[in-house]
Amino acid sequence: MPSNKSVSDAPIVQFSNCRILRDHKLQWEDLWVRQGKILNPEKLFFDEKGAADVHVDCQGRIIAPGFIDVQINGGFGVDFSQETDEAGDGISLVARNILPHGVTSFCPTIVTSPSSVYHKVLPQISVEDGGSWGAGVLGIHLEGPYISAEKKGAHPEHCLRSFSKGGFSELLDTYGTLDKVSIVTLAPEMEKSGEVIEELVKCGICVSVGHSVANLSQAEDAVKSGASFITHLFNAMLPVCDYIKGVVQAQEVIPYTPDRGSIADQ
Repeated sequence: MPSNKSVSDAPIVQFSNCRILRDHKLQWEDLWVRQGKILNPEKLFFDEKGAADVHVDCQGRIIAPGFIDVQINGGFGVDFSQETDEAGDGISLVARNILPHGVTSFCPTIVTSPSSVYHKVLPQISVEDGGSWGAGVLGIHLEGPYISAEKKGAHPEHCLRSFSKGGFSELLDTYGTLDKVSIVTLAPEMEKSGEVIEELVKCGICVSVGHSVANLSQAEDAVKSGASFITHLFNAMLPVCDYIKGVVQAQEVIPYTPDRGSIADQ
């Protein structure tokens, strides 16, 4: 039976023999789509008297929302924090190779580095929609250098910085540009961090708390200033420490709960 074109001229696509994610479970179902929107097959059949124009046999594959990786430092031989003229090529290589693993968009993440790295690499990264060519680039994640030396993890200590000299202007001098930056991870216990967070939020940038020894009061102040994310919660940290108590307890006394990332180590 042909589809009812009086409703829409767009073709109806039926994905069959597929597993669909529903209620946290993979279920064998067909999926009906028109113009990028999922259709209710009952309404399609009974209200529109329509049927599929295109049939796609998924051969048992999974149809599910794509993963969004907001913290990826590189991969496939590429390090996003390297000072190079080929940063864009490296981004494209990673974007192409993570798509088959279900990642449909990501934030290339640059760890604590000398200022020259930011000035060299950031202008080369473009925000792009994803497609068959690879995962989309949502924007840059700058993880450091404004983090705690006590919780620096693998970040080079000699490159760590503070806001004590110039606050937000110090940050701008370090990075060179914020044009394509989506996330900045910093330690909120640093002097002048509140004003820096507020200025970053005004620029439309998500501020994330990470690599930090912030206590409860400092964590509260950070969120009140606009911080809305926590970078790899608990990772490379003691099971119980002032940072964990501060950041986690802050979620109980602020108007909203920050989102948080985690590293899925075995």
